[in-house]
Amino acid sequence: MYFPVRWLVRAGVSCAAFCATTGICLPQDVPNRDIPQEWAESQVIERFMAMSPHVRELRAGEDLAQAKARTRTVYANPSISYSREGAGYNEFFEATQTLPTSGRIRYLREAGAAAVSAAGANRDAVLWSLRSDLRLAFYRLVASQGRVGLLTSGVGEVEQLIRVLRQREQEGEGSRYDRLRAERELAELRADVTSANTLIAQAAARLNALLPEDTRVQRVTGTLQPVTAPPLIDELLLRATAARAELRTEQQNLRRYQLEAEAARRLRHPEPQISAGLKRADVTSGIPPNLFSNTTRIGLVFSISIPLPVFHDGRYEVAEYQAEQEQIKARLAVLVRQIRTEVQGARAVLALRIDALADYQRESAAAGIELTRIARVAWEEGELGILELLDSLRVNRLTTLRLLDLQAASKEASIELERVLGEELKSGEVRP
Repeated sequence: MYFPVRWLVRAGVSCAAFCATTGICLPQDVPNRDIPQEWAESQVIERFMAMSPHVRELRAGEDLAQAKARTRTVYANPSISYSREGAGYNEFFEATQTLPTSGRIRYLREAGAAAVSAAGANRDAVLWSLRSDLRLAFYRLVASQGRVGLLTSGVGEVEQLIRVLRQREQEGEGSRYDRLRAERELAELRADVTSANTLIAQAAARLNALLPEDTRVQRVTGTLQPVTAPPLIDELLLRATAARAELRTEQQNLRRYQLEAEAARRLRHPEPQISAGLKRADVTSGIPPNLFSNTTRIGLVFSISIPLPVFHDGRYEVAEYQAEQEQIKARLAVLVRQIRTEVQGARAVLALRIDALADYQRESAAAGIELTRIARVAWEEGELGILELLDSLRVNRLTTLRLLDLQAASKEASIELERVLGEELKSGEVRP
């Protein structure tokens, strides 16, 4: 009675042992070689442009605009009619077609092409803004990782100092106060590391929100290189006027409504409808001996009808499209002024941050390292206490963190300038 149960238990134990030794039936996290562990900026941008849902949505919007433009340039369908008269025998087989002689479809086709170009330019403008947001999130993650690295290095320095203090305390050469004060400093540093890790999580979340759903970026690799001074403001304004996709969008919309107005004026030119077909009818034969007998004959039927543009001549559509043109012209003037203001402001911010970074590097970077070296030597020789040494370590750490913040701010200012410029600032185009 118990043999089958005992056998099943033994079989289960043997199967579990086999799976444990061979690795079968156990979930294993096998890294995908196609997914990098550390993402570079080029890899993130490539994944965004190739697979991001934002890109697919914008491309679908352009396809929708193209499909709508095509529906307005289709020729009218021909119609076929059949009729029969009961008073006598009369049958009509006719085909009717409207002739597009006004040339309206040609203007509608050009207006549709302008609308598609406007949709494409609008897609480029939105994509450029999203790409700038992506780069901002990327370099904020780089800066957050650098902050964690600097704080972790500070934790290592204080831990090494605590080991020395413990050894001195055990040997009777150091005080318990020095060790406790250093441990307090270590606790503060670890709390700062935890806070910096939350910044990494926030930056990674913002970055992943712009990427495909199956992409999870945890670590990135990049440098916050200090940029040189940007080009002169006049050159930047010329480049922004030529590169900003928003201007191309409005220009294409203006051209579209000009063509729409011309197509509406063509409603004053009527397009005739031509009908042609066959007619079967009973007619008097007129042939002896029975001159009044009926016979069935077939003949051709042709007719033309011309609509008169009395009530609908396109005047209201022309007025509407002219109002659209005036609105776009005003919007273009506002947009040009806005671009000029944005470029001037972004360049001024970048120049100020570059100057601040250069001044801080020149005045503080070397001094912080020298201060820490002097304080450590004086502490080892007994000339300074633990508070002075911890203060020098803290000042050096704050100096490197401030330097990192200034580099990150300069990089963000450079990205913002590229956003309002509409194109990237290449290294060969900047001026010292």
